[in-house]
Amino acid sequence: MKSFKIRGGLGDSAVVNPDVKLQDNLYLAINSKWLEHAEIPADRPMIGGFTELDIKIKKQLLQDFDNFASNDKVLPKIANLDKAVQLYQLALDFKQRDADGAKPIQTDLQKLTSLKNFSDFDKHTVDLVKSVLAFPFKLSVDVDMKNTTKNAFYFSSPESFLPDAGNYKDSSADQLLAIFEKQSVHLLKLAGFNENDSKKYAANAIKFDKLLAQYKKSQEELNDIAACYNPYSLSDFKAAFTNLNIDQLLNELLPNSPEKVIVLEPKFLERINELLSPDNFDELKSWLLVSFINRYASYLSQEFREAAFAYDHAVYGAKELQSQAKQAYGIVNDVLGEVIGLYYGQTYFGPKAKADVEQMIKKILATYKARLQTNTWLTSSTQKQALKKLNAITLKIGYPDKLSDLYDQIQVLADKSLYENIIAANQTKLVHNFSQLNEPVDRTLWGADLPANEINAGYNPTNNDITFPAGILQKPFYSLDNTLSENLGGIGAVIGHEITHAFDPNGSKFDEVGNIRNWWSEEDYAKFNELAQAEITLFDGIVCGGIKTNGNLTVGENVADLGGLTAAVETAKKENGNLQEVFQTWAKIWRGKMTPQIRKTLIAYDPHAPRELRVNVAAQSIDDFYTTFDIKPDDGMWLDPEKRVHIW
Repeated sequence: MKSFKIRGGLGDSAVVNPDVKLQDNLYLAINSKWLEHAEIPADRPMIGGFTELDIKIKKQLLQDFDNFASNDKVLPKIANLDKAVQLYQLALDFKQRDADGAKPIQTDLQKLTSLKNFSDFDKHTVDLVKSVLAFPFKLSVDVDMKNTTKNAFYFSSPESFLPDAGNYKDSSADQLLAIFEKQSVHLLKLAGFNENDSKKYAANAIKFDKLLAQYKKSQEELNDIAACYNPYSLSDFKAAFTNLNIDQLLNELLPNSPEKVIVLEPKFLERINELLSPDNFDELKSWLLVSFINRYASYLSQEFREAAFAYDHAVYGAKELQSQAKQAYGIVNDVLGEVIGLYYGQTYFGPKAKADVEQMIKKILATYKARLQTNTWLTSSTQKQALKKLNAITLKIGYPDKLSDLYDQIQVLADKSLYENIIAANQTKLVHNFSQLNEPVDRTLWGADLPANEINAGYNPTNNDITFPAGILQKPFYSLDNTLSENLGGIGAVIGHEITHAFDPNGSKFDEVGNIRNWWSEEDYAKFNELAQAEITLFDGIVCGGIKTNGNLTVGENVADLGGLTAAVETAKKENGNLQEVFQTWAKIWRGKMTPQIRKTLIAYDPHAPRELRVNVAAQSIDDFYTTFDIKPDDGMWLDPEKRVHIW
C-alpha cells in the first residue's frame, strides 16, 4: 500500500507530497503546494481557507474601527454601532487596564470569597446567577423543540475545565489539568490571594471539576439533539433538589413560571445533590473562584492576559497572544457581533452577489428535490414528508433585516472599566434571555452565533432554515469571477451540506416546522440508520496525526458533506459544468494546517472530521469522481463500489 493511500494510511495535514497524483490523494494533489508554503500565524493554532478569510475580514474591520475611533471615518447610521466603537476604545485602552490591574474584580471576588458554608451559598444563589460570575449549573431559555412556536426553560451542566467531558478519560487529561491548575494559581495570586490559598483553591477546584465531568455528556452524546429533550414537570424538577432551595432561585430569577423544565443531561440532574452538598462546599467554592478568575482574566491587564495564556497554548497550540488590537476587536465581536456583522454586510456585501448566491441555492434545492423524488430506498409516505420538509426550508443570506432588541438594552459606559462593562453586558443578556420564557419565537432573527461577518454557514433544525453570512460568500468559497463549476464546488457544496443537515442523523428527527417528530416509516428509518452506520464505518479508526478518528462523533457532518458534494456535482451536470473544477474546488476550500495540540483536541471532541478526510472520503463515495478522473482499482482514491455510501 502506498504511504499516501488514504484508507488506513496518511491523513495528516503536516504531510506534504507535491508529486502525488490526484488519483491517489485528492486532498494532497490539490493542496500540497499550498501546504509547503503555508505558515500558521503565531497568534493562531491553524491556517486554511476559513482562517485566511477570517484574517482578511478582521483586518478590514479593525481598520474601520480604528478610523471610527479616531473620527477619520464617519460612523454609519446603524443602531448600536456607536456602542461597539466605544467598547473597542475601552478594550484597547491598555494604559488604563494595566493601571487598574485586579481592582475591577475585587467586589465580585468578595462575593465568592465571603461564602462561609453551603447554607450561605444557598442563600446567595440568586445573586450569584444574576452576577454571571460562575455557577455549577446552567439555566436558560430557548426554543421548545417539541413546540417551536414558543420558548421553554432548559437546565444543563456548566462548562468543564477541559474542552469536553470525554477528554477526562484521555491519557493527557492529568497533564492538561496540571497546566490549568498552575495557571489558576498564578491568576489567583495576581488577584491578591497568597500562595497557600491560591494552591488550595486551585487543587480543590480540579477535584470538583473532575466530579462534574463524570456526570456531563460528552460532545458525542450532545450531538444527539433529540436525546437532549427530556421534559420534567416543574414539581418533579424541583423535587430533584434536596440540598438547594431551587424554589427561591426560580421564583426570583424568572418573570413567570415555566410550564416544564427541559433537562439536557438527566444523569447530571440525578447527581445534583451529590455535587451540591455541604460535604463538598470547600471544593464547590474553590471551583466558583477558579472558574471566575479564568473566565474574566482576559478583560483585565496585559499581565492577566499573559498569565491566562498557558492553558490555551497547551490545548490549541498558538505560540503567542493575539495583539492588543485584535483582542479588543474580538471582545467587541463577542458582545455586539450581530451589530458589527450588520455593518459588515451592508458595507461589503453587494446585492448582485446576494442575488447570485440566492439563485445558486435555488438550483441546489431543485437538485435535492429531484434526488428525493427519484430516491430508491424511501417509501412514498416518508418521501412525501421529506419533500414537505425540503420545501419548507427558509433562506437567510448575507445579513439580517433586523436584530434582536437585546442590543438596544446593552449599555457601554466610558466611566466604567472594561471588566465592569463586560459583566453588565452579560447580565443584560441573562435578563433578556429569561424574559423570553413562554414568549413566541421570532423566526426571522438570525441568532448571535452566525453574524454576517462570520466565516461559516448553518442549519437550524428548530427553525428549519439555512443561513449563509456575508463573511463566507467570497473567495475561496464563492466569487462572481469564478466559473459556475468552481462556485458549485465551493459554496455550492456548502449549501448542499447545510440542506443535508435537515436529513442527517440529527436533523432527520425534526419536522418541517422544527419540532421533534418521527415522520419516518419504521422500514425507512431502519434503512437510513443502516446507511448512516456505513458512513460511520468509512471514517471510524482512520489515523490522523497519530490519533484515531471517531466515526460516531462525526457522522452528522460526514453525512452532510456527502450530501452537499453530491448535490453540487449533480447540479453541475445539469448545468453542463466542469466536474473536475467542482472536485478541485471542493478540495481547495478544506485545505488547512494546524498545530498538533489543536489537532488532538479537535479529533477528540469536534463533530467535524479532519479536513483531508472530509475531502477524500466524501469524494470516494461519488461515482462521478471515478469517471471524471479515471480512478482505477489500484489507485489510492479507489474505494470498492460496495463500500461506497449513497444516502441523499
